[in-house]
Amino acid sequence: MKDTSSKITVVVPFRNIESVAKGPDEEFGAFLLSLKEVSKCVEEVILVNDHSAKEAVDLIQEFKQMNWKLLALNGENFGKKAALKLGIEEARTEYIWTLDADVLIENFSEENFGNFEIGLKEDLIILPVFMRSENSLLDILQSNEWRYLQFMTRLSAKLKMPMMCNGANLIFKRQVFLDKINSHEHISSGDDMFLLSEVLREKGSISVNWERFCSVNISPSSTWRETLNQRVRWAGKTTKLPYTRSSFLHIAFALLSAIHAIAFVGLFQYSLHLICAEFLMLKVLLEVSCMYGIFKVRMNLREMVVAIPQMLLYPFFSLLIFISSLFFVPKWKGRRVSLK
Repeated sequence: MKDTSSKITVVVPFRNIESVAKGPDEEFGAFLLSLKEVSKCVEEVILVNDHSAKEAVDLIQEFKQMNWKLLALNGENFGKKAALKLGIEEARTEYIWTLDADVLIENFSEENFGNFEIGLKEDLIILPVFMRSENSLLDILQSNEWRYLQFMTRLSAKLKMPMMCNGANLIFKRQVFLDKINSHEHISSGDDMFLLSEVLREKGSISVNWERFCSVNISPSSTWRETLNQRVRWAGKTTKLPYTRSSFLHIAFALLSAIHAIAFVGLFQYSLHLICAEFLMLKVLLEVSCMYGIFKVRMNLREMVVAIPQMLLYPFFSLLIFISSLFFVPKWKGRRVSLK
């Protein structure tokens, strides 16, 4: 346990992190091991069981530290927001650091974390989440898309109009969450984006902290079905967000995507194909260059080659996902996700 008091509590909701054949997932064990290092520097770690199997709880008991607390949702409550609310209500500190149970914390620095905590004063701090690179085409496509989204996250935050954040690695004031949760508690997805929107609406303070004291990494989805369900869930919650100053950037990117699609069609018009090709080439190369500029130590040549045609076709993929979100209900952790 930390010798002196901290103003940060880590809250981790967990569900379905075990496999039927092998018991608890190896990634969950790796996460708990990395969490031990973090727990030395925070006031407490609260893990909230969202109806997972007994094996997951047994694994936590093997890694459990003095300042770890294990809570469980009762039979009437379920879902990530309910788990977060329970853990955050139990916390005693001013700030909450949420982490997903399928991430891995790497390169944690006690000194840098201490310096960060001393200067902590904002209502919400956006932290990066990196996706580990794998070898299959599906993995590369996911990793590249994740880099693009993280690039937009960082850029928009620097412009003081943050478009996105990720609850897999996010720090915010405890009371801000508790004050705002009732406004979107009925929507099962999007705890992070709704919190960001509420802070923006109230003109709260938001900052971005890019890998100052640790790296948080996730793995890509293992199947195409899982990937599509995840993307539909992401798209669905964006349509429910309140209007804020960041909406201007959302609209700007939507218009840019529309121009991209029109230019792509223009490639097949003789009178327009040269100017359309120049626009698309410039846009795609700029996007890939920006992705590489942020992720150059995490992006190999093969991924860059795949990123060029991927960014060329990405607006059409985004439109398909958005339309799908209007008609289909995605699943998350074995549950159908309510977006209404």
